[in-house]
Amino acid sequence: MSVYLVCHAVFNYQQGSHNVFKVNGTEFKQCLKPLVGAPFTSGNDEIELDTAGRKWYICGVFGHCIAGQKLFITVFERSAAPAPTPVSL
Repeated sequence: MSVYLVCHAVFNYQQGSHNVFKVNGTEFKQCLKPLVGAPFTSGNDEIELDTAGRKWYICGVFGHCIAGQKLFITVFERSAAPAPTPVSL
């Protein structure tokens, strides 16, 4: 998924059945929970994407990430957005 600044990622899930960890690229590929940092656990987690770069998120519940519950987001600077196409009337 690719988005532009400033957007929000919203993770909706049944509270208590899942969680969301922000991880690095290696942890994402290997489905490893980070050694530092607490998970998001509300079931309606809104994360502001206010810096450009790659962002990785996984579900830390055993077996969920391996089953595909993970998300990779690339956030671009607004200046990198293509110019709108002019419309002729």
